[in-house]
Amino acid sequence: MRGGAPPPPASRRRPTSPEDAAFARAFVALGESTRLRIMQLLPREPICHQMYNVMELADELGLKQPTVSHHLKILAEAGLVQSRRHCNNVYFYVDQPAVIHWLKEVKSRFGCEEPKQNP
Repeated sequence: MRGGAPPPPASRRRPTSPEDAAFARAFVALGESTRLRIMQLLPREPICHQMYNVMELADELGLKQPTVSHHLKILAEAGLVQSRRHCNNVYFYVDQPAVIHWLKEVKSRFGCEEPKQNP
């Protein structure tokens, strides 16, 4: 055998559930520094004057519009950002309830505990 432990028996393998795949997509989306920066720039609520369109984000990040569009697509597919159309532009914001839900799922799946407060 090469390279480590043998694979688990077929009876112990289980296919990835849609919930597991969706959970993992958020890790993939947030595992890239440009996407983390986008998440920090976008507002937490769909407030018109605070949201960014793709061109505004591209200017802010110093990147080309297609690159920013690609990153936004990944974040949207992971369920972390939402968009609203206004006239001829699409504006983006963080889907705060979805992010909070994902963070609670991280805590639940990995057994993380809140630090105890000293009285």
